[in-house]
Amino acid sequence: MVEAALATLIQAGYAGSSARAIATRGGFNPALVFYHYGGVDQLLLAALDSSSQERIERYRGLLARSVSPDELVREAGTLFRQDIEGGHVIAVTELIGASLGRPELRAELVARMRPWLELTSEAIQLRLAESPLSALASAADPAAFAIVSLYLGLNILSRLEPDLSQVDALFQLAEQLSHLMPGAAPGG
Repeated sequence: MVEAALATLIQAGYAGSSARAIATRGGFNPALVFYHYGGVDQLLLAALDSSSQERIERYRGLLARSVSPDELVREAGTLFRQDIEGGHVIAVTELIGASLGRPELRAELVARMRPWLELTSEAIQLRLAESPLSALASAADPAAFAIVSLYLGLNILSRLEPDLSQVDALFQLAEQLSHLMPGAAPGG
């Protein structure tokens, strides 16, 4: 059911993700959506959870490796493209759009952002703690908020403007600027 819900959300958007549409795609009775999940929104959130878990593990894997700042930016750009190509971006933006008029859905999405904020904050703290900029580690939470906000904004803009040349240029600029960060390869 979760896979069918995610595929339907990606292909048909939130408005087209009815119990019937999801069940048709998955080959099961629409009543099972309500029996197992209590409703379509809960199933769509479960689908987002599944997609997010897989994605956050990839980002954790990247952050767990000891890579230079420029490698980190380059590989994060690759992961971002995978998020777009795999439909994760569509799932996130569809649910964000739907949540604007549904406070209960909005609260669920905010809760699902917390692991991303925590992961980003931890990564910033770790990078700064090992550098001459360690005094800035206390600013990791607001910096994480800014980075996750940028990521969400890039997600939304990638839906509005499928030409990713500006996104690619942004990651190239970030990679160039990363050479100024502590831990960057000399002469990068």
